[in-house]
Amino acid sequence: MEISTLAMYHCLAFAWYFFVAYSITHVKAEERPSEVFLYGGQWKYLTVLNLVLQAVFYGVSFLADALRLIKKLRCAKCVISSRDLLFSVLAFPVSTFVSISFWTLYTYNRELVYPKSLDGVIPLWLNHAM
Repeated sequence: MEISTLAMYHCLAFAWYFFVAYSITHVKAEERPSEVFLYGGQWKYLTVLNLVLQAVFYGVSFLADALRLIKKLRCAKCVISSRDLLFSVLAFPVSTFVSISFWTLYTYNRELVYPKSLDGVIPLWLNHAM
C-alpha cells in the first residue's frame, strides 16, 4: 500500500476514534444513571480508555506517515518505532481483550456490562462504535 493511501486511512481512523471519544465524553450529565457513573465517571471503564488509546495510536500512525511523506527520516524512524511499540504492547492487546470480553459478557448477560438503563443515555450507534 502506498504511503499516501496509508496516511489517509490513518487520518480517517484517527478522526473517527477522536469523534467517538469526544461523543462519549459529552453524554448529557443529567441523563446519566447515578449508579453507573458513580466513582470515577466514565473513565473507570476500559472501553472508554480503549477509545482514547486507539485515537492516540492512529494519531501517532498518521504522524509517522506524514513524516515519511515529507522525508524527515530521522524523526520518522523514532515515531515509527514508537508506533510499533504502542501497537504491540497496548493497542492490539487491549482492544482485543475489550472487544472479546465485552461482547462475550453482553451475549451471556447484558446487565453485567451494559445495563438497560443506559439505552436511553448512550445511543445504539455509539455503543457499537465503542
